[in-house]
Amino acid sequence: MHIMRHGLAPLFGLAVVFSILATGALADAPAAAMPAVDQLPAECRAAKATFHPVTQADLAEAKDELVEAVVRLDRRLGADADNGPGWRKYLQWDRMQSELCGNEKPDVAALTSILGKYEAGYEGLRLARFVDVRLALSRYLLIAQNVDNPALKTAYENLLDALATQLESYADAPTAKGALIIGRLIGQLEDARQVPQLIGAVRHHYARPNLWVEVSADLIDAGMGGPVDEMTPVRDVILGTDISGTGHTTGRICVELIPDPQRAAIETVFCGTTLSENVGRNGPVRIHSNGTTRLDGRMSVFLDANGLDWLPAISNAETETQITAIRDRRGRQMVERIARRRAAEQKHEAEYIASAHAEQQLNARIDSQADEMLQKANGAFREKFRRPLVERKLFPQRLDFSTTGEALHVVGLRADASQMAAPTEPPPAADGADGADLTVRIHESMVNNLLASALGGMTLGDETYKSLVVELLGELPERMQVEEGEPAWAIDFDALRPISLAFGDDQLTVTLRGRRYYRDGEDYPAMDVTAVYDIEKTEQGFAAVRQGPLEIFPPGFVPDSGKTLSTKQMVIRSLLETRFDRIFAEEMPLEDIELPGNLNKAGKLRPIRFACQDGWLSLAWKRVVDE
Repeated sequence: MHIMRHGLAPLFGLAVVFSILATGALADAPAAAMPAVDQLPAECRAAKATFHPVTQADLAEAKDELVEAVVRLDRRLGADADNGPGWRKYLQWDRMQSELCGNEKPDVAALTSILGKYEAGYEGLRLARFVDVRLALSRYLLIAQNVDNPALKTAYENLLDALATQLESYADAPTAKGALIIGRLIGQLEDARQVPQLIGAVRHHYARPNLWVEVSADLIDAGMGGPVDEMTPVRDVILGTDISGTGHTTGRICVELIPDPQRAAIETVFCGTTLSENVGRNGPVRIHSNGTTRLDGRMSVFLDANGLDWLPAISNAETETQITAIRDRRGRQMVERIARRRAAEQKHEAEYIASAHAEQQLNARIDSQADEMLQKANGAFREKFRRPLVERKLFPQRLDFSTTGEALHVVGLRADASQMAAPTEPPPAADGADGADLTVRIHESMVNNLLASALGGMTLGDETYKSLVVELLGELPERMQVEEGEPAWAIDFDALRPISLAFGDDQLTVTLRGRRYYRDGEDYPAMDVTAVYDIEKTEQGFAAVRQGPLEIFPPGFVPDSGKTLSTKQMVIRSLLETRFDRIFAEEMPLEDIELPGNLNKAGKLRPIRFACQDGWLSLAWKRVVDE
């Protein structure tokens, strides 16, 4: 679904994923044991007394984790005959194996060199198996360098003091920079196997879900339900009578949401009637009849973070028949009288059998039609959404689906072990008076965390950039296309905050941070590119309107400070202004959503809310029909 086909999608496309399984690293401690948020700084300082020296046992445990990660990557490389050998050579595989097979003290210098290979900016290194080794190797090196280290206790105490200070500031003014620092400090404590309860407490208060989505029951019904009107042949055998004819089925498919706090539960209900004109053949006798069958068929479908599941259809049918004529082929009246008497005696039983057959046929028909559609939808969910994110270790840590009678709800959390999430609850969803059919509330941490994990430290060239945008948006918007004959570009992204968004008081700010730029084979120094947008309501709807020109400066540079840029900085600043002025357009509208495929019968979704406040972006759309 394109939330903004040519508007704000480049900024938010990476974030809107439904996407998310809980991991132990982010699990909360029991709520009853949690200190209050204002007690966290004191808890940090008190935790100095709980220092645990790093021992050989910790090193052995970290080595086991590294070995397991290397074995998984080894299987992956072994299955890739084309690229596996090249990766092994690049990653100094034999050197790593010799380190892991021996019992000698780790060669920190050699392993640090190997870690640098995993931390390079190549896109392939973003796959989960490589990331697992990188994280395990980094942890192993950290522990190896601190086994029986007498200075570690002092460093631990200093780290806790720094965390306490950051938590005090963050409680007064939560900022993305503050969350970044706290996340890094928490990650270091976790890697050092220290204070798990304190880590859980901090995450309990400052790593709350950062994605909330609601889809109305009316929209789901409008997109998936609808009228049924079709002609079908009738073929059956009842009590030895071979029946044929034509049935006309009319009715409606309705889609209902079943309250379920653990998953999304959706029930499709078909209510209709089949009117048929039939001829039954039993020996020389022809029995002409009209039938009326009232049908009620149901199928339950469930959705969670793993995909779709469904149950076989369950149907109920009641058939009534009216015999209009009984004829003997030879015109024998006695045979006809006997046939009429027998038909009257068997009418109730015949209707019961016909009802049972109608239920079986409706079940088979629903199962057959739904199975193909649901298999396709489930395949798309798993292959186009879940698998690519899981393979790149980008699948969010939590994705809870649930339903009430009024809406389908998705609650997501995206935060790696060294990241924080939302420090507050989301703002209220669209008011009931607005009649919103789709509501999205997303905290800036969802976007920033995902982008940091996806692009941090990565070198992104034009071709990779194109494929990434197409993968996210389904197409490459015109303003994001590379002009004919333009020299090749590449960006070496900042490792911690490659691209970040800030959602302020009806204002959003996007900053791209490149630690190195490459153009036509020449490299240029680090530069940050920032665009500031105000959210405005125009005659055409909502739009993000850029405030002034792009701000392009080296990291940490303060304009009007008296400092000047170097010649090369001036050159790349001018080049970046030309390139990104088109991408960060002066006005980016929040456009109607055109629902895909058969769902388009529900109509368009028109924006009715576009607001930013306290780190949250709130979006809402309402269904528009027959405009």
